[in-house]
Amino acid sequence: MKGFILVAHGSRRAAANDEIARFSRSLNGGLAHKFDLTGHAFWELAEPGLAQAIDGQVAAGANCIRLFPYFLAEGKHVVTDLPSVIAEKQRQYPELDIALLPHLGALPGFADWLGQQL
Repeated sequence: MKGFILVAHGSRRAAANDEIARFSRSLNGGLAHKFDLTGHAFWELAEPGLAQAIDGQVAAGANCIRLFPYFLAEGKHVVTDLPSVIAEKQRQYPELDIALLPHLGALPGFADWLGQQL
């Protein structure tokens, strides 16, 4: 079973976290042909945390999880923090195929798309 988790930073402002949750749910239709489970997680300041979201998908039967960093730049969270959680979860669940997808700002065509929208 394949899982997808959108990973955002998290905010002290509850409305911002709710916006991420709504956005994540809106992705479900477009992801349904690739993933059996979809969800979201926050790096900090909000729940569910990334480790908690991964554990939840594994408990639901996921044996393959892809994490999408909802970050524009390749900062510390993308380069160091998220990979550290992946390594921890691979040790915890040796049978789990878990990987980090390219972050939002690195998606092919994203800059062109954004320019057209603006």
